[in-house]
Amino acid sequence: MTTPTSSAARPLPHDPSWPRAGSWPAPDAAAPDAHIDLAIIGIPTSRTSLSPTNAHLTPAAVREALRRYSDHTVAAGEPGGRGAELETVLGEALTIRDAGDVADPDTEAGEVAAAAAVRELAARSELVVALGGDNALTVPAALGVAGNNLATAGLITLDAHHDLRDGRSNGSPVRRLVEAGLDPHRIVQIGIADFANSRAYRERAKEWGITVIHRDELFTRPLADIVAEALEIAGAGGGPIHVDLDVDVCDRSVAPGCPASIPGGIQAHELRAFARQFAADPRVKGIDIAEVDASADAPDGRTVRLAALCALEAAAGLATRLGRA
Repeated sequence: MTTPTSSAARPLPHDPSWPRAGSWPAPDAAAPDAHIDLAIIGIPTSRTSLSPTNAHLTPAAVREALRRYSDHTVAAGEPGGRGAELETVLGEALTIRDAGDVADPDTEAGEVAAAAAVRELAARSELVVALGGDNALTVPAALGVAGNNLATAGLITLDAHHDLRDGRSNGSPVRRLVEAGLDPHRIVQIGIADFANSRAYRERAKEWGITVIHRDELFTRPLADIVAEALEIAGAGGGPIHVDLDVDVCDRSVAPGCPASIPGGIQAHELRAFARQFAADPRVKGIDIAEVDASADAPDGRTVRLAALCALEAAAGLATRLGRA
């Protein structure tokens, strides 16, 4: 008797009229000055996580999930309208390159190397998307994007948590970036949730002047208004903005592969919309996608697939920014 092939193991069908996303080539080492629109890099952090995680497996899982989607998007030109549609084929509109994964980013030397790799990519691209990994990747990703401009840079986080903990872990990247020289008055934290933080770290956020947009505000305010406010604050210094998309800001029903996601978070379509709208702004030079543990995902792979779609939404936002939609 023949054992049926599972859908996960079954090869994806090939259709020349339905090109798939992903499988983008590496940057051309022979042409180090060649311009890139969108640069992808994996920063597989996991070893300092507060919760046991195999998040280091996630960049590879996201790349595999990307192959399940096309690189074609159509959006209405006017809100609620069906008229002037904006149609984009990402592979035709953008030069996209995948630099692979950095090695050992959980070590001090590896973190420095990861920041240097991001910095090199940021210098030759319009946008860098870093695939995590737990939230520890935000430190090298943001430092690399800022380069020599950390004093004027800004940070926006989509996260249920403040990430201001003491020590070195996936719970400390925002504190570590402030200690490295990032002005906390240009940090905006969107989606901070009840029962996911402590009074001590909430007080630290207040004392440092971090702008906090509570999860409840996401249910009552237009998403575009929140995006505009965050960009204005984070971009006030005139430097580059890095956006941390911590997928555990989402409801646990759509992000079971995030160890710290809780019931009552935002929906998948909202995180996707944030990714696209932030990437559409020229001040945003980096986006990281964090806190997904591919080994802990639901059988249908919904969390990893959401992470992959966030990368595609970022690409679509960049295409709009560059006038190629």
